Amino acid sequence: MLPICALIAFIITFLTTRWVIHIAKERKIVGKDVNKPNKPEVPSLGGIAIVAGFVSGTFVLLIQDPNYERIISSILLSSLLIAFLGLMDDFLNLRQSIRAFTPIFAAVPLAVFSVGHSAISIPFLGVVNLGIFYYVIVIPAALTISSNAFNMLEGLNGLGTGMGIIMSASLAYIGLTRSGNIFVAGEMALILLASLLAFLYYNKYPAKVFIGNIGTYFVGSVIGSIGIAGYMYTALAVLYLPYVAEFILKARTRFKGVSFGKVNEDGTLYWNDMPNSLTHVVMKMGRFKEYQVVAILWIIEGIFAILAIYLQTTVIVI
Repeated sequence: MLPICALIAFIITFLTTRWVIHIAKERKIVGKDVNKPNKPEVPSLGGIAIVAGFVSGTFVLLIQDPNYERIISSILLSSLLIAFLGLMDDFLNLRQSIRAFTPIFAAVPLAVFSVGHSAISIPFLGVVNLGIFYYVIVIPAALTISSNAFNMLEGLNGLGTGMGIIMSASLAYIGLTRSGNIFVAGEMALILLASLLAFLYYNKYPAKVFIGNIGTYFVGSVIGSIGIAGYMYTALAVLYLPYVAEFILKARTRFKGVSFGKVNEDGTLYWNDMPNSLTHVVMKMGRFKEYQVVAILWIIEGIFAILAIYLQTTVIVI
């Protein structure tokens, strides 16, 4: 029955995205696509469709597997709380401090679900029991970092969506080869994957809709929640390594840096200042068009995804 959950998520996301595009245009909820020579206005808040698709697919999964209500509900609730933060940020442009620390409170459902399991496996070191620190430090930190970091590397058509596809596919593969709660976490990763694939149709170059902060925060929080509830910390850490580099580059600008570039007449992107983002690092490597910069970053993330799967399934036996 698993394909039904993913299929529902795909269909709902695909149809809802069309609706969001129509409503956003009508209400003038748009943003400028600054990576294009003519700077066209593109509907925003597309992440609402991803949320709708994921919730729909997860609801079907909950009906099919009511015995796993706790893990499904904890992942869904924590992610929706952070999605609400993203929606507020889209409209109110929240301060960096609020965006950075609010996700800590969204970690409560995951902490409650995890009571009784405070040990994590660390590559080459083995199992480490962290006790109460697991609930009050590790889980909140992991969710906060995953949601905020995913929001940093965005700004090019299809970039965040494609990164999310690669990451969710990795977690789905790991989870679906196991059993119990880990298998259910894999199922939810597959549902997210289906939602993102549907959204990519509209978000790929040239984008017909932007994902918005609600989308980046939500996708990042779902990936983080799945990694936490599915005890896939090693994979989660490896998948986010490119975002560590992004964090360092953004930190040099006191988090005021951007990820988009400057446009040449031939449509290629360039950046002639100090890099604010991994996107700028790629732009400085040659004359690339927007979709080529995105593809290079997808390939880089794909390499880390393969490493994540290897370490989580071979070095660490769940």
